[in-house]
Amino acid sequence: MLKIVHTADVHAGRPLCFELEEERRYIRRREVETALWRIVDFVKEENAQILLIAGDVFEHLYARPSWVKDLALLFSTIPETRVFIAPGNHDPLLPDSLYFSVDWPDNVTIFDSAGIGRVSFEANGIEVDVYGLGWAAFVQRDPLLSSFRVARRDRLNIVLLHGDLADQSVYLPIKQEHIASSGAAYFALGHIHVPMARNIAGTTVVYPGCPEPLDFGDEGQRGIYLVTCTGPSEVSAEFVPMAVRTVRAVQVDLTGLDTGEQVRNAILAVGSPEDRRRDMWKITLRGRLNPEIELDLPGLRHEFADEFFSLRLEPEFVLDYDLDPLLAPENQSLEARFVKKLMELKRRLQQTGDAQEVDIIERAMYYGLDALRQGEIITRRRLD
Repeated sequence: MLKIVHTADVHAGRPLCFELEEERRYIRRREVETALWRIVDFVKEENAQILLIAGDVFEHLYARPSWVKDLALLFSTIPETRVFIAPGNHDPLLPDSLYFSVDWPDNVTIFDSAGIGRVSFEANGIEVDVYGLGWAAFVQRDPLLSSFRVARRDRLNIVLLHGDLADQSVYLPIKQEHIASSGAAYFALGHIHVPMARNIAGTTVVYPGCPEPLDFGDEGQRGIYLVTCTGPSEVSAEFVPMAVRTVRAVQVDLTGLDTGEQVRNAILAVGSPEDRRRDMWKITLRGRLNPEIELDLPGLRHEFADEFFSLRLEPEFVLDYDLDPLLAPENQSLEARFVKKLMELKRRLQQTGDAQEVDIIERAMYYGLDALRQGEIITRRRLD
């Protein structure tokens, strides 16, 4: 049996998009940079014969040359494992690329952009062809696989690419029909940060996602794929969680809470203390909030710095204004005239069935009341 570890999108050196203090920013940056060290440890534990890295290993504009030197030394510690890298749109093979700054060990192959390359070898009694293509620019619009076919279908054929599984894209579009006609057993892809495995016309197609979450959009488990092969067409892929930390997205309903302390307790009720201090949390505040509660979101985030490793508070609540007095005919105040005008417009739009415009009108009404009563506007993505 042949074992393959498939990873991609490490993005070493990338500026982080989490709200972190300086010390934690350093910790998180090192956790991202050392992801490949943990992956190599896994390669050793599994005695994997092949390590596939489908691009965006580092950030061309931000990665440190010393990190790439350390990476080359790391790969030298697994001389019996064949390492294949297909540079992507964040680490293209430009003339000043850090890929050219070190001498890579003999077990490492970095595919260039001069057409789809092929490396043939035998591992654990299975004949293998690994095909790959590296980027040489930040954009690649052409579907470069349109005429690709494997040379021999009696071998285990692997295609290693950084690209977009789409008909049209500026990030090397990979069409399903090109995968189906390729004759490959396994497509090892990178670029999409969400783990995904599909079967397309008998070909196993996998995006491992990023091994560590890089921003609040990378919710849920992140890791790598362990691929086992017992023959040229017998391939199975299993996701293996690998991330040190997880992005957790939860919602907290503020409806019925009457004091700021109750709001604080509701936020602190998410997860366990261990989970809060370890992970990155995106908490969406929903429902209707008592207008008398002064909710200082930046202040709350600072207050909870010791409770959460990273915390983002996203306001989607509305202040629970009592609209009935403003809708009374005898009330001719500025607030009342403003609310009546928008409520009249809202009723007309409801009759036309335009839900999006209705939402915009509701949003404008609450924003206006925020400005008139609170002296500021809390932007929200939606209204309940």
